[in-house]
Amino acid sequence: MSVFQDILRRIAERVEGARAVSLVGVDGIAIDSYGRLEGISIESVAAELGAFVKNAQSEHSEGQGGTIQQLTITTERVTTILSRVTPEYYLLLLLSREGNFGRGRFELKRAALSLEKELL
Repeated sequence: MSVFQDILRRIAERVEGARAVSLVGVDGIAIDSYGRLEGISIESVAAELGAFVKNAQSEHSEGQGGTIQQLTITTERVTTILSRVTPEYYLLLLLSREGNFGRGRFELKRAALSLEKELL
């Protein structure tokens, strides 16, 4: 099992309601993933959020500066948390509506510290 896969698995095991976790590039391409949510493609979610982040970053940097650290989108079926690891990589967590949102945010931040060392 790869280092990435091991970290993603640990996130999924520690967060109640976690359905899928992925390490994605800002271009929206999934580097590695763990788990799945029936009827939702984590790759499609990653691609759409990657495009959103790139667009928001370019518009945001012209005005106030700074980078997007975390983005949360909640629908009637799933909560999606995108959390920055490096300027080029994000962690993506798909959480059931009943999932533990706070724990999910905490575990993503914790994992980002480990992954940052691997990616730089």
